[in-house]
Amino acid sequence: MAINHYELRQAVIDSANMLVRTGAISMSHHGNFSVRVPNTDTILLTATSSFDNLKPENLALLDLDGKLIEGEINPTNAEIVHMHAIVYKERPDTGAVVHTHSTYATSFALASRSLGCSYEALVRSDMTDGIPLAKYGPRGSVESVSNIAKALSVTKNTKAVLLENHGVLAFGVNPAAAARANLIVEEAAQMAIFAEVLGGAKNIPAELLKATVGRRDEFTNAGIRRA
Repeated sequence: MAINHYELRQAVIDSANMLVRTGAISMSHHGNFSVRVPNTDTILLTATSSFDNLKPENLALLDLDGKLIEGEINPTNAEIVHMHAIVYKERPDTGAVVHTHSTYATSFALASRSLGCSYEALVRSDMTDGIPLAKYGPRGSVESVSNIAKALSVTKNTKAVLLENHGVLAFGVNPAAAARANLIVEEAAQMAIFAEVLGGAKNIPAELLKATVGRRDEFTNAGIRRA
């Protein structure tokens, strides 16, 4: 009997559609999205290389070693299974991973540049260390995956990695959070590129990063205010 995780599958589709709707993706809408099946070492991964016309049945079930358990997956997406799996292995609290070629973030990757924390939204989204750059390796190769692991190991407070000459990986506790991380990284990259004409983006000082996180938490903990 086929394993049915309809709500997880639909959450991926909704989140992928959000990225298409907001334009935080390349013109081809190329991307892949995965979600961890709760309390397991298995993931559901989009089996096609475009976010257009995704349906619940377009997600395959695999384990973190890349073994296909259920469904089918096209060759292009089979290449990137380990690219997703390494994030779940390195960050066990991760619930979902998304890979896109979002235009502005990928521009940093093509320039072999990491993205500093100059945009307050990065701070408020727990990306105070900015977005590290994983050195290039052919997509999904042992070298590529090793470089992603290295980037994650040296950058604690982030929710994304730039893939040199390739694109961006973003992650979160669930598909919506992963998609939002991708969106915020894309916004930050866009604004940093625009800031270049004004002398370049300036990173937020370390002591103010802590103050910003503290203020966010203070108001979050206070809850909704009603008159």
